[in-house]
Amino acid sequence: MRSGPEAPTRPQPAHRPSHRQQSQKGQNRGRLAVGAGVAAALAGLGVAVAVGAVPSPLTSNSAAPLDAATLAAVPSSAASDSLLQASASPLGYAIAKMPPPTHKPKPKPKPKPTQTVEPTQQPSTQAPSTPDSPPPSQESSGLSPQATQENQTPTGQNQLAWSEAILNALGDPLTSANIISIGYWMQNEAGSPPSGIVGENNPINVSETGYGNTPIQYEAPGYYLQSYPTAQDGVEATAAYLNNGSYSGILSDLKQGVGLSDPSLSSELSEYSGGGYTTIPDSWGQSQGQPLS
Repeated sequence: MRSGPEAPTRPQPAHRPSHRQQSQKGQNRGRLAVGAGVAAALAGLGVAVAVGAVPSPLTSNSAAPLDAATLAAVPSSAASDSLLQASASPLGYAIAKMPPPTHKPKPKPKPKPTQTVEPTQQPSTQAPSTPDSPPPSQESSGLSPQATQENQTPTGQNQLAWSEAILNALGDPLTSANIISIGYWMQNEAGSPPSGIVGENNPINVSETGYGNTPIQYEAPGYYLQSYPTAQDGVEATAAYLNNGSYSGILSDLKQGVGLSDPSLSSELSEYSGGGYTTIPDSWGQSQGQPLS
């Protein structure tokens, strides 16, 4: 309101915008409102808002308003990623847009090492241990034992024939060990005449009665050396005497085919010989040489 003489007209400030500029200012204010809303939204996500990054058109050293937004310089090496995009408003606000966060792919879990399942080892089943196999039997010589006289010990092939015949009568195998042992037994019994005596067709001097026996010499109560009429009678009498129950160890070794060299037989051999020997062969039996087999 004027109250006196008309006040001198003040020069219009050079920085007052024209109508056109006011229109542009309104548009800029609209843009500023949009920018401010975007900035507020981005602020909640941790996006930086730069204030005064670009000179304001209202600054005293500015001669004219800015018509366009001044963009902040960005490094050329990161242009493709838009590391920093700044838009300026006429009021001097610059909004710095940060690049969207890069989502690093989660590392793939390392494959677990393949566990190798070892096959369960089945316990090995061992066959029960069996005694050693008996020595193989040999074929019979096919010889028949020939009759022997009193105080005559079979030798050579006739001795072999007698040994095989006695083993056959016992049902024992014709192994070399068995045949040689029976031959040595005959040689033990022969002795050296006149101390030794052998009955007729009785090469190991059994005292079995029957089988056409003839007592030839008294040895002990109930014990007489015998003679038999034939070789076959002598073989059968010998087998019967050994089966009387007193010589189980001797029969067992013959059944296994291992002969009569086992020292455990010493007591039975001593009983058989009346204390005359405890081994087969003894020194006298061995002195006559090894029997055929």
